[in-house]
Amino acid sequence: MPRYFFDIKDSHRLVDPSGSDCKNDAAAFEKARVLAIIASLDKPAVDPTRRISVLNADKAEISSVAVYSKPTAQ
Repeated sequence: MPRYFFDIKDSHRLVDPSGSDCKNDAAAFEKARVLAIIASLDKPAVDPTRRISVLNADKAEISSVAVYSKPTAQ
């Protein structure tokens, strides 16, 4: 199973040193979405630069997910 890394990016970068095994890129993207929700609970202020960066085993970014701290109005 491929290994992926999930770094948090904003004004600085919080690196995921161990990574996680995911079935494929789509599964890694879904994990990043869950991590983005968890990260949004940690820092309630809105920061449009906060993202979960999805990196493959070669540490190349393949995707990213925005971390939204406040729900959008419907």
